[in-house]
Amino acid sequence: MIEKGLKLRTKLESCSTLKAFVAPEAYVLAGAMVLVGDTIGVVVDDATSVYVGAAWTTPAFVLVYEAEKIIVPKIADTGIAFGIGDDVFFDAAEGKVTNLLTANTLCGRALEAADEDAVEVLVHLMVLTTPAGT
Repeated sequence: MIEKGLKLRTKLESCSTLKAFVAPEAYVLAGAMVLVGDTIGVVVDDATSVYVGAAWTTPAFVLVYEAEKIIVPKIADTGIAFGIGDDVFFDAAEGKVTNLLTANTLCGRALEAADEDAVEVLVHLMVLTTPAGT
């Protein structure tokens, strides 16, 4: 597979995926992290809705929501850094991962260290739930 944004470090066949649909007047880019319902994942291929005739198309796209090794976008230049094994949280407002729990969703574990200047980090993307009371 030629990488156009999605940066898997494992075979796509070993990942858990789902099919979702682009909203009218919207698009998703390969490699972007998005929230579909309650599921966080990484977009496999670009998809764009298009106005045809009198209606918007809503094309399907594939979302990887579990992957043993995947590189995801990280918030940079704000003191956000990861050590190996650190919890990784999805910041829906930024569409990137952070190490901050507050108002974010646990989505995996860091598989490599990433300093605050890094714009990406290698993670084990998992479906996880944050413990009650945190």
